[in-house]
Amino acid sequence: MILIIIFQDKNNMAGNELVSAWKLDDEAQGILLMKVLEDEGILSELRSEQIPWMNGIMKAARGYWGDLMVLERDKIKTDEIIQSYLGEIDID
Repeated sequence: MILIIIFQDKNNMAGNELVSAWKLDDEAQGILLMKVLEDEGILSELRSEQIPWMNGIMKAARGYWGDLMVLERDKIKTDEIIQSYLGEIDID
C-alpha cells in the first residue's frame, strides 16, 4: 500500500478558490463567455442552477440560469474582459 500525503501552504493557495464571475441567462451565453475567457488565457467553468427534470423552474425562481466560475485571482481581469466583450456587441 502506498500512502501519499500532500501538504498545502495556505499562503500559496490564496486566489485559488472558485468564485462567480457572471450570472448567466442561459447555457449558450455561458459557453460563449467561456470561449472568450479561454482565448484570453483564463480557465472557467459553468455551474448550472437548473434541476434537469423541472425544465426551467430554477431560472424563473432565481432569475438566472447559472454562474460562470473563475479562480478568485482572475475575477477582476474576467470582469474587464466580459464588460469589454459585451460592450462591443451592438444590440440594436
